Amino acid sequence: MSPEHIEEFGTALAHYRKLGIVAELRLDRIGSSEEADAVQAAAVEAYGGAPCGYSIQGTTARSRRLICCDEPIFGPLLDSDVALSGTSFRLPHGMLGAGCALSFVLARPYPLENEDISRDTVSRALASCRPAIELLGRRVPGSMPLNAYTTTADFALSVLHVQGGGVNHWGDLNLAGVHVSARLNGQVVGEGDGGDVLGHPLDAVLWLARALLMRGRELDAGDTVTTGTCTGILQVLPGQTLEADFGPLGQVSVAFV
Repeated sequence: MSPEHIEEFGTALAHYRKLGIVAELRLDRIGSSEEADAVQAAAVEAYGGAPCGYSIQGTTARSRRLICCDEPIFGPLLDSDVALSGTSFRLPHGMLGAGCALSFVLARPYPLENEDISRDTVSRALASCRPAIELLGRRVPGSMPLNAYTTTADFALSVLHVQGGGVNHWGDLNLAGVHVSARLNGQVVGEGDGGDVLGHPLDAVLWLARALLMRGRELDAGDTVTTGTCTGILQVLPGQTLEADFGPLGQVSVAFV
């Protein structure tokens, strides 16, 4: 794709996201991961908001099937689209659904120079862990195929990140064994465990650290990293309230209008 087409696609995606609409855009013309990253960057620049971390999707087999990707995807998390537990949110067009994820905050840059990328080193680089609900959606109609290129370009499907309170003693917990239960208007609609995310939630952060290094970037102090949903992508509708119980990590909720 030419630089002009990349800019055009990015500007259009940002416009659709601001308006909460879907519209025709030939994202299937994106032919490489480099082009998908470039469209995403152009979209983020046009959309505005300060990046405050990263949202990862497709970290479980069932979520990868739903978004038609063979491996995880990621995009920037923007401060304008982060809300606290208990918020109300008007659902835009193009919603795919919501999922329950863990959310980590970096205490320092990661990895440091010559630092091994491992669960041990990343656990020492993290300041806190939060329960979170992520809303996923598209800015193009369902007729546009889902794949790694189209999902990455389209803000990595990010719509809203709702976070609960930070847990500083998370290092004492077995994160892989944390059970998550999702309820819509009090009815259980999804369940999962921390270990459903690439075998261990920390492995999602490791995957992202490696993906960023391949692009000449790294995680920075203060970055928030979401692990991707461990409860699947749940259909949500106006008038419903989604509550997620993460056991020892606490609860988080969002009401849809």
